[in-house]
Amino acid sequence: MVLTSTDSRIQIDEQASAFRPIYYLGCKTSFTSAIKTAIDEVDPSGGRLVDLFSGTGSVGAALGAFREVTTVDVQEYSRVLCSAVLSPPVLSQAEIANIVERALQDESAKQALWCLQPLIEYERECIKTAAIGDFNSLVELIESPPLAVRAITEFETPSTRLDDASCEVSRRFHEAGLWQAAETTVSRYFGGLYFSYAQAAMLDAVLTVADFSGEQSRNTLKAAALSAASQLVNTVGKQFAQPIRPRDKSGAVKSSLVRIVQRDRSLDTLELYQTWLGRYATLPRAIGRPQALRQDYLDAIAQNASSFSVIYADPPYTRDHYSRFYHVLETMCLRDNPAISQVMKNGNLTPSRGAYREDRHQSDFCIRSTAPTAFEALFRVARGHDLPLVLSYSPHEADDGTHPRVVSMSQIIELANQHYNRVEICAVDGVKHNQLNRSGLRLKMRDQAEIILKCYR
Repeated sequence: MVLTSTDSRIQIDEQASAFRPIYYLGCKTSFTSAIKTAIDEVDPSGGRLVDLFSGTGSVGAALGAFREVTTVDVQEYSRVLCSAVLSPPVLSQAEIANIVERALQDESAKQALWCLQPLIEYERECIKTAAIGDFNSLVELIESPPLAVRAITEFETPSTRLDDASCEVSRRFHEAGLWQAAETTVSRYFGGLYFSYAQAAMLDAVLTVADFSGEQSRNTLKAAALSAASQLVNTVGKQFAQPIRPRDKSGAVKSSLVRIVQRDRSLDTLELYQTWLGRYATLPRAIGRPQALRQDYLDAIAQNASSFSVIYADPPYTRDHYSRFYHVLETMCLRDNPAISQVMKNGNLTPSRGAYREDRHQSDFCIRSTAPTAFEALFRVARGHDLPLVLSYSPHEADDGTHPRVVSMSQIIELANQHYNRVEICAVDGVKHNQLNRSGLRLKMRDQAEIILKCYR
């Protein structure tokens, strides 16, 4: 039997206080009960759920109270967050305070902070002068590349106070043996760009403590750093897709610049980090033996299908490459020295202003020419292992005025029907997706912002 009617609707009733570790596009926190209902319908056995494209693990965490769960995502930051929400360690307030104190007392952190002092002091001075109407220095600081980019585009003779401070910090880092060190990754790549230099130094410090912590708590300590970074970041919409732009299209300094900079860059990193650690420590642990895998979705199914009972998939569905929104978090987890992607500007290749990783993941689901094949492979492999599948998708039809999807809902249903004998769809009422673009670019919103596709065994 093939059912393709959208008459079936699910009303959502979720707690507004659901745990959200970071600001995340398309987060399913608001309707996990609808997803649970669909999963239980296609698989009444209550067996292990594999949550593909798991993101922050909101679905896995919610269903982890009822089933054993495996989360799968190709990004390391997702594995860290999912591990933290599925298997939080028991931490007392005294232990949390001790972790924060270790970040303050870590010798490499102290050394890195001393190295950064010229830029930390200069940034504070820029904010003070901007508050009394002199914006030039602050605008220059925000528009300038981070230290890691300056290293590959450095000029021979410093010409401004910012140049002088940057060169001095670079010199100190090299002398201290910290220039390529993991202990300074956030400071070198994202200081001054997404965070204040002082905030970046403290993020480096807490990540260093996490790296030298036991396996049981390491993921939670890293996850708390990611959550703090998501709250600290100095951008419109609290996302990492691009740094704040201090000027409007006419070149004039935006009137809100000083307010936004002061609001975000005055936040205390360690205070936020301690708060997030406390929140993670109070999360309920998922039942059984939860897993969080960093793996390609097809490989995960092929290698672990015998232990899975049902698949939940929430693939990306627009032309936006989501990794651009989370590249900072990915680098914070990997703590490597990635090459920076380049863009063509005025006929010349130049490092991307957002300091994006050159190797950031580009999903086939976000490319119009490859998305149908990617969806077909998902259905084919799942059906080949005799696994029922529940898929979340945002409805879109041609010319409906919504943000363009690379594959329409009708195409998705057609592909599902090629592999499953019984397919049902239902609309989730009362859901509106977050849009992180400017209000002037907002497109038409749908009453049913999400469709759940149920493919039965």
